[in-house]
Amino acid sequence: MAKSFLARAFIYSVSLLTTATGFADGTATYPGLPTRSQNPLLQSYFIPATPITSAHDWSFSQSLYITNTYQKEDSSTETALIDVENTRIDIQATYQSAPWFFNINAPYIGNRSGNLDQTIRNWHDFFHLPQGGRDQSINNQLKLLYQKNGTSVVDIEQSDTGLGDIQLALGRQLTSSIQVWIALELPVADSSLLVSNDAIDSALWISGTLAAFSASTAYYSAGVAFPANTGLFKNLIEQQFGFAQLGLQIPYNADLQFQLQTDYHSPIVRDSGLKTFDHSLQAQFVLRLPRLFESNTLELFFSEDILPGHAPDITFGLRFSTTVNN
Repeated sequence: MAKSFLARAFIYSVSLLTTATGFADGTATYPGLPTRSQNPLLQSYFIPATPITSAHDWSFSQSLYITNTYQKEDSSTETALIDVENTRIDIQATYQSAPWFFNINAPYIGNRSGNLDQTIRNWHDFFHLPQGGRDQSINNQLKLLYQKNGTSVVDIEQSDTGLGDIQLALGRQLTSSIQVWIALELPVADSSLLVSNDAIDSALWISGTLAAFSASTAYYSAGVAFPANTGLFKNLIEQQFGFAQLGLQIPYNADLQFQLQTDYHSPIVRDSGLKTFDHSLQAQFVLRLPRLFESNTLELFFSEDILPGHAPDITFGLRFSTTVNN
């Protein structure tokens, strides 16, 4: 019932926007980063992000995320420990034939003990920031643990890498500044439960841009995802969850831009009282070089957890993208 209501509400909202603004030829580039929560325990579930788009026939991008996480949390019925360094590489391609977009995204995900623990400890010490329990743990170990009512749901101490689930997305340009998307995430054979939930997930969302102050551009996306109740948290997954993105792109000159972006999603694991699985909200701080050379763009960024306890301590990332005409 809730799933059907959310889908109808989304379609109705899109209808209102289409009626209010009408259809216009032309394609607006969505400037947002395809970032999301990098919580290592949720990497196998589909947390959507708007794909790269442009007015060119083809758009390609390669994104790299390096995350270091230490979280320890206990309640009367639950225990969670996340001590891991996570790497994610997304390779993405979008074909544009106005007003349609056809996108594919293939992630490669790795979880290992890493070597950034001491660096982050020193960073926290230098700026007198709380360690959050890091100083009580062993450097460069891997431990993923979640227990509920005395039963171990997750207990992993071995490194793991593999190809994640493949995203196929179809988008339509509704107006010169508004797009609507529908996507499926398809399982990949022989992937572990840390990188694939071994099921088909789906999502639909709307994204858009609007003029802000001076030459700045504001952008947004919002939608609903329908994860399969399988994988690492089998029978503990919500029927649906909401997700959204809000950002501002500020040009310094033609060759340098700054972005501030927030990424949000509602809880994915149900019936948990831990912050680890609560609402997620991160801020992305971005340095963008839109004309690195010819039609290539480089974005360098890092994220901070706004609602402490869910997302990793810090994520470093970069995206390199290019566009091509036939």
